[in-house]
Amino acid sequence: MSHSFKLFRLQQIDSTLDKNRTRLKEIEQSLKDESRINASMRRLDKAKTERFEAEKRLRLAEENVKDQRLKIERSQAALYGGKIVNPKELQDLQHESEALRRHLVTLEDRQLEAMFAFDEAEDLFKRMEDQLEQITAQDSRDKDELSLEKANLLAEIDRQENERQAASVDIVSPELQLYEALRKQKNGIAVARVLEKSCSACGSTLTGSTFSSAQVPSKITRCTSCGRILYAG
Repeated sequence: MSHSFKLFRLQQIDSTLDKNRTRLKEIEQSLKDESRINASMRRLDKAKTERFEAEKRLRLAEENVKDQRLKIERSQAALYGGKIVNPKELQDLQHESEALRRHLVTLEDRQLEAMFAFDEAEDLFKRMEDQLEQITAQDSRDKDELSLEKANLLAEIDRQENERQAASVDIVSPELQLYEALRKQKNGIAVARVLEKSCSACGSTLTGSTFSSAQVPSKITRCTSCGRILYAG
């Protein structure tokens, strides 16, 4: 088995490990993520506040209408009670009663608007309650799936780490040290395949001597452009 093939095999294992570890971190972050639920709770809290304010405005409008009707009743009682006989006072009282009735129409319109506003706020609140329930249920299902994926990934990573350890045994120390150093320098890719006389990592065309050297099983040949170990198998 060639030296470069052993390193290439180790590279394959490490690339898969890197991918799985990255995915594991993503899963762990997702399992901690409560942003969807928190955003839904904020929307519900806002809808609850709006409903409370709409209810206050409606109650105030109802009280204003009630008070206005009492004023009209008192005005009517004074107007037709027979206690006031002065024509001027009766006329003033009649004008006052008419003004009270006109204002009652305005207050009743405001009450109707407040009722519509409260109904809308109540409807929004109920929708936000339902939305929170749905999001919470979906979040729970999603996290159950992620937890299962995490368990499978951990088992796979453990298997791959054992495979890596076995693959590293037959690699001589200087070559393994070179490989580890290149992994750190080259974004995790220390070994590149030779494809059509080119380095698959950087795309550079190999010279004839470099290509020939890469085909020698007992030699470690590096790309003259990117410095990676070449595997010509």
